[in-house]
Amino acid sequence: MARKLYTITPLTAIHIGTGDELTFLDYKIASSGENEEEKYIKFSNDRILQRLMEDEQERTAFERASVNGNMAELQKFFQDNCTCENDIDYRCEITGDFSKTYNENLDKDPHENAAKVLQMYRAQGTPYPVIPGSSLKGSIRTALLNKYLDDLSDGDYEHLHKNFELEKNLDKANNLLQQKLLDYSDAKNDPLRAVAIPDCSFKANGTQLVGGLKLVSLSLDPLETQIQAEVIKGELLGGSAAAELCISIDDKLQKTPFSLRREDRPKCLKTIQFDDIHKSCNDFYWDEFKKEYDKFYKNVNDGTTELIVKLKNRLEEAMTKGQFIIRVGRWSQVEFVTLEKNFRKPKTKKDKFGKPIGYGKTRTLFNYDGKYLPMGWCVLSEKEE
Repeated sequence: MARKLYTITPLTAIHIGTGDELTFLDYKIASSGENEEEKYIKFSNDRILQRLMEDEQERTAFERASVNGNMAELQKFFQDNCTCENDIDYRCEITGDFSKTYNENLDKDPHENAAKVLQMYRAQGTPYPVIPGSSLKGSIRTALLNKYLDDLSDGDYEHLHKNFELEKNLDKANNLLQQKLLDYSDAKNDPLRAVAIPDCSFKANGTQLVGGLKLVSLSLDPLETQIQAEVIKGELLGGSAAAELCISIDDKLQKTPFSLRREDRPKCLKTIQFDDIHKSCNDFYWDEFKKEYDKFYKNVNDGTTELIVKLKNRLEEAMTKGQFIIRVGRWSQVEFVTLEKNFRKPKTKKDKFGKPIGYGKTRTLFNYDGKYLPMGWCVLSEKEE
């Protein structure tokens, strides 16, 4: 078993969602003391209910607020009464933009999508935000697939592209293409089976942020949208998120056929080495970042791209130091999670008339108080064990 230890450092905001939307019944903004900055406070519903069961006066107040399904009264109850430390699951820092959104929505009906927040995935029962190993592995897989596609001869490339275009079922076309590039026909022979990446957990303090995202056009003009999310606070946002990560490759699995009977013995798994991972990630993600940068950010000089320029410099610096770059999580954009454009047929949304909305004309960026930043960027640097 070959293994390497890395430090993973998020550079920008990263969101791995749970699928849950949090409302004013789930959180509030408050400060812990007179001189403390206001923070986003996520209620612990289980502990609150337990306290209500044990305290008759609190339970009566809760029942009064809940009568007839009056959501506004129930919302006020949670905002006013969930104050003790035992009522809290975790705290996050907030952007000024989110604080403004929160205060503007406090008096709105809870059913009006008032300042809903997309929840970040965490280790069960803890305040620690997590990037799952499956997300990291999926990003590495995308980079490797693009490397193998780029390594093909012109003839093989054209043959694969022709077959891809002829297949009407998009999911089937993508699966067949991956099998060809990774040289397997059965899922048990997928070479990424030999690569193991665990979940990556970050400390709670100084790593969590809640803010808004903006959908922007080519000129970075914001389009009408309202998305708020809990995120891991990356280095360029003043965060201190970093964690150790061990990636292992089972070299024996890559060399040993699965069947003992010669006639049933499949060929060995396609070999993947650490150098393949490093180079393919740097080549693919840097190439796509440059295209995005040139198309959306390069000629914008109004101050909104200050952090994006810093991101560009930080990614370049990482690669010169022998590190490798990667992009994970939601809002990583179609170009970064698919194969190159000739094989790129993402499932796109439709407008109100049923017409498909093309990709590549907008970006969804984290709004850090008027400065924009793409989501999901990390640097991995190798450590000595």
